[in-house]
Amino acid sequence: MPQNIEPFFQCYADAYSNYQLSPLLELVSLPCMLLADESKMMFSEPESLRQYFEQQFEQYRQVGVSRVSFRLQSQVRLSESLRFVSLYWYFYGNGDQVLFTCHTSYTLQSQQGNWQLVALVTDDEQAAYQRVRNAQA
Repeated sequence: MPQNIEPFFQCYADAYSNYQLSPLLELVSLPCMLLADESKMMFSEPESLRQYFEQQFEQYRQVGVSRVSFRLQSQVRLSESLRFVSLYWYFYGNGDQVLFTCHTSYTLQSQQGNWQLVALVTDDEQAAYQRVRNAQA
C-alpha cells in the first residue's frame, strides 16, 4: 500500500508541464468521474479521457502555460485503499510568472501498489483560466 501521495501528483504535474498524454492516462483508473460546479463527466473509455486531456492541453497552450506545480493542502484516509486529497495548482507562463492558480480535489485508489485517480472535483479552474484568457485578449 503506497503511503506517500506526493510522487503521484509530481508525475501528474510533470505530464501536464510537458504536455504528455501517455503518463496522464496511466494515472487514471477507468471509470473515472470529473465534477465541476456546472458539469459532471464520466469517463469509461480511454478515448474520451484522451480527448479531455487534449482539450486541457490546448487551453493551457492558448494562455502560455509552460510549467505546472502543486501544493498539497490536505489528505484524508477514506479506507485502506482510498484517499481524498485536496491541493492547489499553480500554472506558470514564460519567465516563471504565475498565470493562475486553482483548487482541485481528488479521490485516489491504490491498485496493485500504485495510486490511481478515480474521481476529481475542480473548484475554480475554469474561472481562473477564463480570467487569464480575458486579460490576454
